[in-house]
Amino acid sequence: MESKTKNPYLNFGAFLLIGLSLSIGWGIRGNFGHEYGAAFAGCLAAITAAILSGRDDWRDRIPYFAFFGAIGWGFGASVSYMQVLSYTESGHAISQWYGYLATFMIGFLWATMGSAGTTFVAVASKEQIQKMIKPIIFLFGAWIILDTFEDSVAKWLQEGVNFDHTWQRHKNPLYWFDADYLPAAFAAIGAAAYDLYERKGFKDRYMIPAFAAFGALSGWLLQLILEGLGWDKGLASSLTYLQGDPTYLNPATGQPAYEASNLLNNWPQWFGDYPQHIGWFIGLIIGIIVYFKIYGRFRDGSSLLAYMGLGWLIGFLIFPVFGSLLFQQVGGLRMTPPRSDDWAGIVGVFAATSIWLWKNNLKQIAFTSLFGGIIGGLGFSGIQWLKQLFMSFGNPRILIGKGILPGTPEFTEITSRWANWQGQNWHSFLEQSYGFVNGIAIAVVMAFLVTRIKIHNDSKEIAEPGKSLRWTRAFAVLFILMGLTYFNVVKNVETWGEQLNPQVWKTTVVQSNGTSQTTEALWDLPYLGRLPGVHFLSMTPTGWFNLTWGLLAIACIIIVVRHYKTPLPIIPRNPVAKGQLIFLILLWIMLVANFERALTGWHPTRLLTEWVIILNGIVSTVLVLLLPRENFSLTIGEETDYSSKYRKLWFKAGAVFFLSATLFLVTNRWIYNYPPYEKLDTKTYHTRFGPEASWRSKPNLKNAEHK
Repeated sequence: MESKTKNPYLNFGAFLLIGLSLSIGWGIRGNFGHEYGAAFAGCLAAITAAILSGRDDWRDRIPYFAFFGAIGWGFGASVSYMQVLSYTESGHAISQWYGYLATFMIGFLWATMGSAGTTFVAVASKEQIQKMIKPIIFLFGAWIILDTFEDSVAKWLQEGVNFDHTWQRHKNPLYWFDADYLPAAFAAIGAAAYDLYERKGFKDRYMIPAFAAFGALSGWLLQLILEGLGWDKGLASSLTYLQGDPTYLNPATGQPAYEASNLLNNWPQWFGDYPQHIGWFIGLIIGIIVYFKIYGRFRDGSSLLAYMGLGWLIGFLIFPVFGSLLFQQVGGLRMTPPRSDDWAGIVGVFAATSIWLWKNNLKQIAFTSLFGGIIGGLGFSGIQWLKQLFMSFGNPRILIGKGILPGTPEFTEITSRWANWQGQNWHSFLEQSYGFVNGIAIAVVMAFLVTRIKIHNDSKEIAEPGKSLRWTRAFAVLFILMGLTYFNVVKNVETWGEQLNPQVWKTTVVQSNGTSQTTEALWDLPYLGRLPGVHFLSMTPTGWFNLTWGLLAIACIIIVVRHYKTPLPIIPRNPVAKGQLIFLILLWIMLVANFERALTGWHPTRLLTEWVIILNGIVSTVLVLLLPRENFSLTIGEETDYSSKYRKLWFKAGAVFFLSATLFLVTNRWIYNYPPYEKLDTKTYHTRFGPEASWRSKPNLKNAEHK
C-alpha cells in the first residue's frame, strides 16, 4: 500500500467524525447534565481523534485518550450559562455585549480544559500517563466520601432545615454561591492523601497533626484578640456584602421588593450560624496547607491535582468572594448572579493547570489548550449568534419593532406562517452545533501536534520490577464503559419514577408527626421476597438498578482479568479495532439510554434532539469503521520554543474575544431593532446591568425557591 504523508486530520472525513462525536455527546449532555454528560462527549471525541491519527503510538493509547479526554471535558460542565444566553437576547445593549463576552469565556474554559485533557495523552510519556491514574483514583475516592457524607454533615450543622439539591439548595448550611467549592477542596484533599500514602515510612508525615493543631490554635487566638479589641464585627462587615440590592423597589408597588435580612451574602451559610468557629477552622486549613508546602512531595502527577484544586479555590476567592466587594453597585464580579459562580473556579483551574504544564515542560499542552479554547469560545458565542439569526425569521419581537403589532392581520399571518419554525427546539440546535465546534477544536489541536510530537516508544511496559502499571489500561477501559455510563444512565431511574406509573414507582409514607412523604417504592425479590412473612428482601428501583449494574461491572472485570492472562478471541489485538469496539459500545449504550430517558415524556419537538442524535450516531458508526487508514509516514519536526507562540496566541485570543462580541452585538441589534430599555421584556429575559438587572430584581431569597 502506498505510504501517505498528508496530515491525517486535514480532511473532511476526520473533521466530520470528530465533530459529530463531540456533537452527539454534547447533545446528550443537555439531557443528563453537568460533568458526567460532558465527560461522555469528550471521551467519544478523544477516541476518534486517536483512531484517525495514523500514529501507532497514539492508537495504542486509545484507552488513555478516552479516560483523560473524558476528565478534561468534564471540567467546567457545571458552569451556569442559560442566563448569559438570555443576556444576548435581552435587547439591552451593554447586557448583550456582556452576554456575548461571557458565552465566549464559558466556551473558552470548557475547550481549554477539554483540549488539555485530550492532548496530555498525545504529548506525555507513557510513564507519566500511567502514574497519573494512581492519584486520580485517590481523587475519585475523596469525591465518593464527599458524596456519601455531605448531606449528613449539613443536616448535623443545621438540624431541622429542609433543603434539597434543586430549589431549596441555598438553605444548605454548606451552600456558597451555588458553586462546587467542596469538590474542588476534596480534589486537593485527594492529592494530599495520595502524597501521604506514597511517602510510606516518611517520618515527617506525622508532623501534620502538629501543624493542624498549631494552625487551629493560632486562628482561635487571633479571633479572640479581634473580639477583645472590638474589631471582629468591623472586619466581618468589611468582608461581607449582600447578594442583591436592598434599595431595589418593586416597579408595581414602588415599595422595597425584599428585606435586606432575607438576602444571602458572600460567605457559606454556616459562617453566620457558627461565627465562633470561623477562626480555628480557617487556621486549621492554613496549618495543613503550610505542612504540605514544606513536606509535600506530590509525585506521579498528584501535584497537578493539588494545583487544580487550590487553583479553583483561589479563583473563587479572587472573583465572587473578595473581588466583588469593590463592585457591589453592579452586582459584584459575578458572571450570572444569582446563579452559580463555578466559572470563577474554572478560571483558577485553567490558570493553575497552565502554570503546572509550563513548569513540567509540557508547554505543547499549554499551547494547544489555549488554541482549543479560542475555537471553543468563538464557537459558543458564534453558535448563539447564529441561533438568533435563524430565529429572526417570523420573530414576533422583530415585527413589533417594525410597528406590526399583535392583533393586526399582518402580524397574525406572518407569525402563523412561521409558528412551526419558531417552535423548534432551538436550544438543542445550540448544544449540538456547539458540540460540533468543540470537536473541530480537538481535530485542529491534534492536527497541530501530530507532526510536532516525536513518536513515543511504548513497546515496553515501565521497567520497574513488581511495579507494572499495565492495570491502568484496564482501569481506564472499565471506568469509561462501566463507570462513566453508570453515572449518566442511573439518572434515568429518577425520570422513570417521575413520569411512569406512580403506583409502581412511588410510595407514600406517613411520618410520626402526621406528615406524609413520597419516596421510592420497594420491589420484592422474585419468589423469595414474596414468601409469607418475608418483608426484608426488597429494594428501591434505584437499588435494583445499582445491583444489576454492579453485577454487570463484576462480569466485565472477570472478562478483562481473564483476557490479560490469556487473550480472548472476541477482543481484537489491533489497537484500532479495540478503539472502534470501545467507541461503538460506549456510543450505543448512551444513545439507547438517552432515547429511553426521553421516551417517557415524548413530544415531536424531541426529534431535533433524539432523532438527530441517533442519525449522527449512525453516520459516526459508518465513519469510525471506514475512515481509519494505515501506513501513514509522518514527517516529525519537534518544536522546543513555544514561549513566543504562546504570548502571540494570547494576544490573538484577546482580539477574537472582544472583536467577535462586538460584531455579534452590532449585527444582532441591526437585525432585531430592539425598543428602548423601558419597553424591554425584562421579566422573560435576563439583563446583567440596568435598573432591572437580574441580580437586583431576581435575587435568591432565604425564604423563597432558588432562582
